[in-house]
Amino acid sequence: MPGKIVDPSIYNREYFLGDNEGWKEWHSGLDGNMHPKFQRALELAAPLHGKSVLDIGCGRAELIYYCVKRGARAHGIDYSAAAIELAKETISRLPQELAMMAKATVGEIGTFETNENYDVVFMVEIAEHMYGWQLKEAFEKILDMLKPGGTLIVMTPNYLYEKILLPIKRIVNIPLNLIKWPLRIIRGKYSPKSFGELMGRIFKVRVDRGELNRKMHVNVTTPGNIRRYLSEYDAKVWCEDPSRNILSLLTGRWWGREIIAVAVKRKGDI
Repeated sequence: MPGKIVDPSIYNREYFLGDNEGWKEWHSGLDGNMHPKFQRALELAAPLHGKSVLDIGCGRAELIYYCVKRGARAHGIDYSAAAIELAKETISRLPQELAMMAKATVGEIGTFETNENYDVVFMVEIAEHMYGWQLKEAFEKILDMLKPGGTLIVMTPNYLYEKILLPIKRIVNIPLNLIKWPLRIIRGKYSPKSFGELMGRIFKVRVDRGELNRKMHVNVTTPGNIRRYLSEYDAKVWCEDPSRNILSLLTGRWWGREIIAVAVKRKGDI
C-alpha cells in the first residue's frame, strides 16, 4: 500500500550545487574530474558500449553523461524538477551526436512508465531517500524493466557503519586527535572559533548532519536488508570502505561505509 514519500521540493538547485557529492566536479568539468562514486558505478557496469541504461534519481545526470561517452543510450529520471533542469544542462555539454543518445525527464520509479527494456539500471545514493515500501516496489518494477541478464547496480550508505563502526573509529582516534588538532593550531593550519569547537573536533563521536539530512535520509539500511529486497535476482551484496583505518580494513567487507549490490535478472525470467 503506497505511503508517504520524501518531499521532492527539498531537493532544490542549491542542494544539488552545494550539499550533494560530486557538485565540485560538476562545476570543474566532468571529463577531467570524475567523482569516485561515479567511477565505481561505471566500473561495476562495464562494458557499456551499445547498451541501454536507466539511471533512477539521476540528479545532475553525471552518470548519463559518462554512459553516453562510453557508447550507451541513457535515460535519467528524477522526481526533483531542479535536478532535471541541471541534468539537461549536463547533457547540453555533450557533442550533439552524443546528446541525442541521452535524455532526462521528471519521474519517480513508482509511477514511471516505459516500453523500454534496459541492460543496466543504476540506483546510486538513492535507496536511502526511499522508504522501505518504495524500495520493495522499485526493485520489483525494475526486475520487469530489465532484459534477461540485465543488471541493477545499487550503491547506498551502510547503517552498520554510520551507527556502529564510525563511532568506534572516532573513539579510537581520540588520543591521536589530542595531538593532531593542537599541532594544526600551532602550525597555523586550523583556527577554532571557540574552545568548544576544538573540543568537538577532538572528542566528537557522533555527527549530527542536521534536520534537512534527516528528512532526506529516511532509510539508511543494512546489507542484509538489501539482500532480502533483491531475493528475486541473482544478487551479490557487499560493503566497501576507502579508509585505511585498521578497523575499516578488518571489517569493511561487512561494516564498510558503502553498500554495493550487483543484481542480475535471471536469464530464464521474462
